[in-house]
Amino acid sequence: MSKQIIRITLFKIPSESDIEAALAKYSTLQGTAVKDGKPYILGVRAFKTYDDPRNNGFTVCGRTVFSSLEDMKYYDEDCDAHKELKAELKGKVAMPGGVMTVYMDGDA
Repeated sequence: MSKQIIRITLFKIPSESDIEAALAKYSTLQGTAVKDGKPYILGVRAFKTYDDPRNNGFTVCGRTVFSSLEDMKYYDEDCDAHKELKAELKGKVAMPGGVMTVYMDGDA
């Protein structure tokens, strides 16, 4: 049995209204992301970070949980809901260096 994958994505989104739009889009992701016609993301949450120098300008933290690396790869390459999320954030994220993603084995 494979371990669950926890993925953390940090975004540098300077505009408060764009932050709220990103959080709203994340809130629909678990229900709209499907693979083979079925929801496949085990959990999704997004948070606005505190304004603190230690966050290095990252203002939004998204957390997604997958049942396998294969599901995370599908999310990255083929998921229409993820493509919609990226389209929503296009032009709103400060670049360069405005997105950082890490993932690890874990339990939800």
